[in-house]
Amino acid sequence: MVRKKKLSPSGAKDEDGEYHNVHINLHEDELAVAGLEIGDEVFVRVRDNKIIIQKANPEDVEHEF
Repeated sequence: MVRKKKLSPSGAKDEDGEYHNVHINLHEDELAVAGLEIGDEVFVRVRDNKIIIQKANPEDVEHEF
């Protein structure tokens, strides 16, 4: 499944009027494909120009992508 998404500005602006956080909306069908549900805790990492979101289960964390 591939859908184009927009990183939307989030949080407060700094003194220069710039945002430093973003959010992305995922639909429940996208979460279901990934084995996730609304409210699940996740690990988020950035590697090799990729953002990786993985269910926060310390015993099943994939370290190599």
